[in-house]
Amino acid sequence: MGALRRGLDLLYLAGGIAGGVTLASIGVIIAAQVIGRQFGLSVDGADDLTAFAVAGSALLPLAYAFRAGAHIRVDLIIGHVKGRARFAMETLALVLAAGLAIFLAWSVGDLAHDSWLFEDVAQGTVPWLLWVPQSACAVGCTLFGISLLDDLVVHLSGGTPSYRRAAEESALERALGEI
Repeated sequence: MGALRRGLDLLYLAGGIAGGVTLASIGVIIAAQVIGRQFGLSVDGADDLTAFAVAGSALLPLAYAFRAGAHIRVDLIIGHVKGRARFAMETLALVLAAGLAIFLAWSVGDLAHDSWLFEDVAQGTVPWLLWVPQSACAVGCTLFGISLLDDLVVHLSGGTPSYRRAAEESALERALGEI
């Protein structure tokens, strides 16, 4: 089980790194546009690339952020419930969230597959292949769905899910864990 845990955590980390790279690419694209304007140069397709990178930077690191406890959780009701009722509510929430994430992953993956089959391209100044950023979005949603299922299995087996473990840690402990 230890190898599986390390593999999944590495997979979530890879999604987080990929999200960080896409976020940094937004800065590079914008800097290229700003500098290019100073010299009378234009970066063709920069708007499309930035939009693709925004989608990737939002979805690729979802699983990593979830496992690190960075998602906002609203505990208005479940925070006041104890025992079996809380267990059932958390189970239901994880099942519904995982189902939604997996459905979204399948839908975006199907869209990417169709774009690949039909060789669909962006309608901007540069005909970028649309299946590439759509695939990145599908991967991000898939990783998020896996992380939700991961926490569901941990929860059902009596363990402490990542979101609850992260909430119990202090900010200092979380920062040291990142290093």
